[in-house]
Amino acid sequence: MVVSILNDNTTNQEFLDFIVDEIHNAVVSSVNSIGNPTAQVCDMLMVKDMKLYMTTSVKNPLFKCLINNPNIEVNGYKGNGTMDSCGFSLTATIKNIDHQYLDEVFEKNPYLNEIYKDNLEQAKQELRILEITPQKGAYLDHRIDPIYHRTFKF
Repeated sequence: MVVSILNDNTTNQEFLDFIVDEIHNAVVSSVNSIGNPTAQVCDMLMVKDMKLYMTTSVKNPLFKCLINNPNIEVNGYKGNGTMDSCGFSLTATIKNIDHQYLDEVFEKNPYLNEIYKDNLEQAKQELRILEITPQKGAYLDHRIDPIYHRTFKF
């Protein structure tokens, strides 16, 4: 997969589309109940109205951390080594929107049906859609010379 190169003309919407469509797998970081860092790789499943969407189970320990402290960092990258990679970071807030957009998320990401094929209906009952509201973002690209860095404000 060829990953786009963002530039000074890239809009905030294009940046969010890039995160979902081209990076997709990202590390979502929060803190637990005693203030220690916690993180997990999650898929950025959809962008709508300048917000990102992901899903996780209410049984996942990360879910409780995200609900108890909605301030998060999201980071992701693509590449085969430092000088052949690009990535992003995003400071954001997150909130549980329950099952809103669940069907749309599954429609846009049909591989989810494969992941949960053993008991799709139970999985859908336990999954929650989490809405990520970006505050600021950054993009770093080592594939070009000079190395390119860009920030985004939302």
